[in-house]
Amino acid sequence: MVCDAARVSLDGWLISPEGKWCYRFHRDPKGWQLYPVIFVDKWEAMPDGSPSSMKKRSKLPLDEALELCGKMLLDGWKKLETQFGESRLPDLDEVAA
Repeated sequence: MVCDAARVSLDGWLISPEGKWCYRFHRDPKGWQLYPVIFVDKWEAMPDGSPSSMKKRSKLPLDEALELCGKMLLDGWKKLETQFGESRLPDLDEVAA
């Protein structure tokens, strides 16, 4: 998959089909122009779908993060309507297409 990092917006939250886990995708602003990477944070979810405690952080190249996000959406993960932290509503529709 080839993509233009300047046009891709991968920033937002997904929740697992059973509601146990939330994942936050957000870009690393420090190196975005030279080497676009995405932080992927795994959170335990509360019963209302809000994140409760972060369990793990990964740093992935943009293409790998897009692939992971697309796979998660195809596997039944849903975009969270409520966004937490500094992130905004994710622009993840293109990933699943």
